[in-house]
Amino acid sequence: MRTSERGIAVIKSFEAFRAVAYLDVAGVPTIGYGTTRGVKLGDTITEPQADARLREELREYEAAVERYASQAITQSQFDALCSFAYNVGIAGMRSSSVLKAHNRGDYQAAARAFGLWNKARVNGKLVPVAGLTRRRAAEAALYLQDAALVESPATPEPVPERSMHASEINIASTVAGSTAGIAAVAQSVASVKQSADALGAWLVPVMLVAVVALCGYVVWQRLRQRDGGWA
Repeated sequence: MRTSERGIAVIKSFEAFRAVAYLDVAGVPTIGYGTTRGVKLGDTITEPQADARLREELREYEAAVERYASQAITQSQFDALCSFAYNVGIAGMRSSSVLKAHNRGDYQAAARAFGLWNKARVNGKLVPVAGLTRRRAAEAALYLQDAALVESPATPEPVPERSMHASEINIASTVAGSTAGIAAVAQSVASVKQSADALGAWLVPVMLVAVVALCGYVVWQRLRQRDGGWA
């Protein structure tokens, strides 16, 4: 399977042709349409050469998408995943929640998960990059473009807004904080009344165990959200 002209157009629109090698946002020498292998500052390339090199280098990413995508894949999904892999690397694509969601047939979650990959390392820190945010949105829309085959609208579902009190994570965090506070008060009362044997000796450990359990619930909810491409 090969990347379609539609997919190549998406890649080109975000890579943008550069005839002279430059440093990208992460400080990597880049030329043509995002080519980095063997590139050094001062190198030059023509647009036809850059187009040919892009198509040649895409073969590796196309093979990786075919190898690791275990679900049947439409042309638009293939194009989007190839663009994604070309940008984040094969290892990044393979370990991503995008591919994991695709492989379990959850196409909406896969489309949402593109948006999680909008950061680059700048001065040693991972920060959101506007260009990457736009690229991930375009790839997500492209991924769902073959709507008749994926039984989905052509754009990712929006994240439904919920009030703070309706959030499972917020509820668990609030309860955990309250429980910790109760445990601290209980310990203080036990100390003041010098009745650790009667109160603090059993109440404080029980409260602390409850805090640990609730914190585990918070982490579990966070992992569930990430699997669904929400956060």
